[in-house]
Amino acid sequence: MANRSNRSDEEEEYFQREDIEKKAKLRRERQLKALRQEERANIAEKLNTSEEVAAEAMELGFDAETARVLPLVPLIQVAWADGKVTRAQADKVKTKAKSFGVEPETPAYRFLNLLLDEQPTELFFRRVNKVIRSIVDDDPGGDIDSNVLDWSKAVAESSGGFFRLTNPISKREQSVLEELAAIIGVD
Repeated sequence: MANRSNRSDEEEEYFQREDIEKKAKLRRERQLKALRQEERANIAEKLNTSEEVAAEAMELGFDAETARVLPLVPLIQVAWADGKVTRAQADKVKTKAKSFGVEPETPAYRFLNLLLDEQPTELFFRRVNKVIRSIVDDDPGGDIDSNVLDWSKAVAESSGGFFRLTNPISKREQSVLEELAAIIGVD
């Protein structure tokens, strides 16, 4: 009978440990959910958009710190149109980034450099452009709506043309600019 009592004590300890672990797991899940919600809200605020759009930005790897870079992705896409980013194009993107509060030695600046150093996939660009379209829809007439194509065109023009005697925008860059206009829904 003592042996049966020991098993019962062992079983009781086992179930108590299991209960403690389940509660701890549930608490961690709630904390993570709260953190994700806070992060979505912060991204939505930074981008002046809805939390649904912010959730998509999070899925693409953006957080509250790097969200400032998201409106610059079309510029980066145009810079990569010819397969490489020139120094002039990178400088143009970084200059525009400063107006979005992207400062050296910040996570946003490191993320920006990553996007300029390693070519993102077409899928990444397409998904980001859909997010930008949603931002434009949420904030018609906002800074992004009225300027993203002009900024992108300036990046394209920064490295092209032969002594400004030829068109500074390559055919591939022009094609990307037209795709952006169609996706984002601006002229």
